[in-house]
Amino acid sequence: MLALILASASPAARSADTFVADEAGLALMRQSEQQTKSRTERSVYRMILEAADGSVVQERRMSLYFRRADEDGAPVERTLIRFERPASLQGTGLLVVDRGESANDLWLYMPANRRLRRLAGAEKSNWFLGTEFTHEDFEDYKIEHYAFSAPRDAPCGALQCRVVEARPSTALEQDASGYTGKTYWLEAQSLYPVLIEYHAKGGIKGKRLETRGLEKLGDYWRPSEYEMRNLDNGQVTRMLIESRQLDLDLDVEYTTKRFLRGG
Repeated sequence: MLALILASASPAARSADTFVADEAGLALMRQSEQQTKSRTERSVYRMILEAADGSVVQERRMSLYFRRADEDGAPVERTLIRFERPASLQGTGLLVVDRGESANDLWLYMPANRRLRRLAGAEKSNWFLGTEFTHEDFEDYKIEHYAFSAPRDAPCGALQCRVVEARPSTALEQDASGYTGKTYWLEAQSLYPVLIEYHAKGGIKGKRLETRGLEKLGDYWRPSEYEMRNLDNGQVTRMLIESRQLDLDLDVEYTTKRFLRGG
């Protein structure tokens, strides 16, 4: 297992005045997406919510289903997340449907009131059920709606990374996103994003998503742990993998509104 401690990555190194879109950055992000995205995935995670002092606030268990395939002749990506524990959250979930359009379809299901609600575009920057993730953090690179800087090389722990800054390039994404931009640290061999820096709007500190335990599973690299750290309030949400299957025969039913409601 490889623990990535990315101390060299600092939000302070980002300058709002030096961003220049570059085709090489766009090409690298396309390559990263191609190398890291499986056809399907089914995973189970243990989620730990921590206070700023490191104490555990709550532990959860959640399942994630991912499927990308052509639907009616067009590529569609579906991601469904559903909580299994604790009892107060059992059955609560989120469905993200990406049809390559300017805005993804986001659906939130709350079993307490049996309500399936479609989220408006502006709501994607809202916090996800008390975690340090927002709804938009479960979207992919959204390459068609971002501009990317020229890659630069930088150390990331014991490895080398290729670093690319991303900025929203469409008016809709600029308005809907909770971030002014993101910085991706891609491990040089796998091009997996081992660190993502989220640059918040409004002059507040952003967030850092770090990964640990990067290993190759079949054709793809995956980490065993994700850590989302809120740099403004110090709170942390960790996701630790319990089981993972890639490129399995996953029926589209597992990524539908009906399944989100409990089948």
